[in-house]
Amino acid sequence: MTSPASEPKASNKTFDREGYHKAAARTLASLHQVIPPAELTRFSNRPTAEVEALQEQVAQVIPAGNIVGLVLGGLIRVRGRTLPAEQAKSDVTALLRGIEMLPRHILPSTLYGTFFVGPAAVLAGYQKILALAGKDPESAFPEGLWQFYLEFALREDSARHTNETTYFHSASAEYDLNLAPVDQLAAWVCAVSQVYFQYDDLLYNEWRERVYLNLLEQAAEAAQQSRVLAFRQLPQAWATQRPYRRGHDAAPDENYAAYRRRRFDKFLQNRLDALPVAQKNWVQETYAARLEQELEAYQRQMTILATLDPDRYRENRLALPLWQTRIGLIFQDCYYLLPACHTDALGQPLLFETRLADANGQVLQTSLKGELLDQAGRPLQTDRTGRVYEAEGGRTRGYLHPIPFQAVRRHVAAIFQHHRVNGSSRPPAAQLDRQLICIRRNEQERARKAIQNPLARQELAALKCAPVLINWTEQASNQPLAYIRQGKRGIGDHALTIFRTDTSFVFDQSHIFFDGTWGMALAEVLTNEAVAWAVYFNELPPLEPAPHLPYSLRLAAEPALARLPQSIVVEVSAENTDIDLKALYALRKLLSKRHPDLKTVNTVNDLLLLFRCYFGQLYRPSTEIEDALFELRALNTAEATEVYELINEMLARSQASNPSIMIPMDASAISPRERLCPTTFRNPFNHLWAKYESAETALDHYNQQQTAAAWAMFTEARYSLLVQLDHFGQLLRAHKRVALEGESTSLATMKLMAHLPDSLLSLLDQIPRRIDVLNEVIKGEEVFSNVGRVARGSSLARFISAKDDNENKTLVWGFLTDDRDVLHLSLRDFRPHVAALQQLGKIDLAEMMLKHYLDSFAQGFNQFVAHLLDILDATATHTSHGVTA
Repeated sequence: MTSPASEPKASNKTFDREGYHKAAARTLASLHQVIPPAELTRFSNRPTAEVEALQEQVAQVIPAGNIVGLVLGGLIRVRGRTLPAEQAKSDVTALLRGIEMLPRHILPSTLYGTFFVGPAAVLAGYQKILALAGKDPESAFPEGLWQFYLEFALREDSARHTNETTYFHSASAEYDLNLAPVDQLAAWVCAVSQVYFQYDDLLYNEWRERVYLNLLEQAAEAAQQSRVLAFRQLPQAWATQRPYRRGHDAAPDENYAAYRRRRFDKFLQNRLDALPVAQKNWVQETYAARLEQELEAYQRQMTILATLDPDRYRENRLALPLWQTRIGLIFQDCYYLLPACHTDALGQPLLFETRLADANGQVLQTSLKGELLDQAGRPLQTDRTGRVYEAEGGRTRGYLHPIPFQAVRRHVAAIFQHHRVNGSSRPPAAQLDRQLICIRRNEQERARKAIQNPLARQELAALKCAPVLINWTEQASNQPLAYIRQGKRGIGDHALTIFRTDTSFVFDQSHIFFDGTWGMALAEVLTNEAVAWAVYFNELPPLEPAPHLPYSLRLAAEPALARLPQSIVVEVSAENTDIDLKALYALRKLLSKRHPDLKTVNTVNDLLLLFRCYFGQLYRPSTEIEDALFELRALNTAEATEVYELINEMLARSQASNPSIMIPMDASAISPRERLCPTTFRNPFNHLWAKYESAETALDHYNQQQTAAAWAMFTEARYSLLVQLDHFGQLLRAHKRVALEGESTSLATMKLMAHLPDSLLSLLDQIPRRIDVLNEVIKGEEVFSNVGRVARGSSLARFISAKDDNENKTLVWGFLTDDRDVLHLSLRDFRPHVAALQQLGKIDLAEMMLKHYLDSFAQGFNQFVAHLLDILDATATHTSHGVTA
């Protein structure tokens, strides 16, 4: 695929290359007009030749004419190297607007897509403009480049990842619960309310643990103690002890966040005490400095106490004051909002003297402007933990409390009673949410302005105050997660939707707020909190329902929205649990014991990735699929023929291709704010699979012949395979090192040169000097996301990964190993034939094709592991009588 630093090779058939070059030339002239290259050397501190090269690259990537020059001129006028807080966002928005104004046919689809402008190329070009202007990219992206990219490019409904827990259901048997449905839902509402108040503390724990573990590793290495048992694999060591619920040793007044912090303190102190004094002091001093500089910004970046406000080009995160937050309930297709805080009968928040449950409270007032006031009318503000302080001076006045559990039970009981009593005359199902979820995010601003009904606008404003929605409609758990998450789920502005199935709860999470591992951790925490409330509620008598319903939203359909283009991303999904993990673990053990030189390709994900690189060449559709395709062609219509040809083209391309696979890697251990670092891997070892097949054939031949000559042929074939596997692992490890450790190519190359032969050193040129997040995103055709094995005792069961808005991402793989050592595979398919089959009313064919594809992957991988075990474990069994003369 094409790097945004070079002239793109267009893949769209109607691409106007001449028009593209003219637009790039006009852009380059605009850059020269703003400031000549010779003068730019003073700002960028780069030689003239490099400045000219950068200008040409900018013009090629963002051929938007005068707008590019205006952005560069604006940056130059900013004094110093640091940018104002919102400068980058406004600049990128202007550049996107400029690109969008160009005729579509002059833009190469490899960079900008066929149907909408992808922001990755614009952001890559903007980084080069920053370099020309001599500006600090850290100040342009204070929350990290990945967070910045997320808000421009992971906006659509498909850009959410989903996971599942089963503990709430299994706990019913464990604790012999006989909980009424009212109290089951109330338990989840109370868990969400508690998490709202504790979220900053949860984020503090996450940040603190990652920073301390990283500093401990550095200190141990400096003290030459990294091989000492106490410092080996520190993140993994803590992961085996990290609690996701309060244990039996928790104090009565100790919440989960405080309990986990105490457990980590013990883990930390033992290792600090094992360090020399100099390194111990360095860890504590460095941590203190980073705490002051980074923590508050990290909590502000990652909080879910926010709503997304979409405009044409990006999602704007708007903070929600805690006293205004709500918990959204979706009950029988109707929306209800409960306050997250303790309020009086009129819904006014209460101020308490302390955080203790028995503290005295007083009613606060709210102004027409939405301000919080004390009884004397003085403005108050709240932080995200519930502390209330004076707007002027900052003096603490008291604290907010979560909504009382008895109030939750009564509110929920009122909802159940309302729907039970009214029966067939219950409120009509919401429809406006479905209308909005079917409109692209870049059209949401226009769509919402088109809504004529004042009540609907008021209800949407209220719905935006609910960071978490709980959809209580029970769904069948035997569906793929991608289908379960299609239930009612708000309008796309919130962080999390919780769905209920007959055996589990499913958590659908916006990638803007969650990465895979943090999303799974929060799902586990919420589940355990809900179970704790359920156990408590099981001992309580039922309550009378509240006299009035919570705030209910009609969300009636808006006729004006029917005139806007509907654009649902069509997908099919499949899941599989057939991977033989026992055999896979045996292979890894054999590799590490008998072939320690192959430790570089000795993780579950490395082996899965290796097989994926060749699977397309091996895959063949089933007879059932071939029959279905024959029936499709037999329809003998233009539409059916076109889809048939599209499918055949897709199958032929997948068999011939070496896919470019984007692997998202957790970067938070190095820098929590960076969250993820994607790296794109395309296997350059074209002969590796042939070496594997040769070794397999040679082993079969030896087993039949039992001769020394056959054994010699096999050992030579096996050695050749091992060399290729080692090279594959070395290259993959280099990609990971550059991505996660930020090493330059030169350093990574020096570490590899001792292992790779001269003929393969050219492969190192494929590794970028530093991982360019945007370049990696542009290149990747598939997403390969493995969240690893869950923590011991966890009930996490399944996972699907998110797809960015880039239409070039066609397959999204997800992998999770549960606590029973079952490897759950998921695959989301967004290839063009899926939408085409849906239009024909043949979506079941797309589902059948994907299920067979994924099942074949699992079966083929098991065979690959079994044969590789045989190859690596083979020993000579022939006797001297079998030696030929």
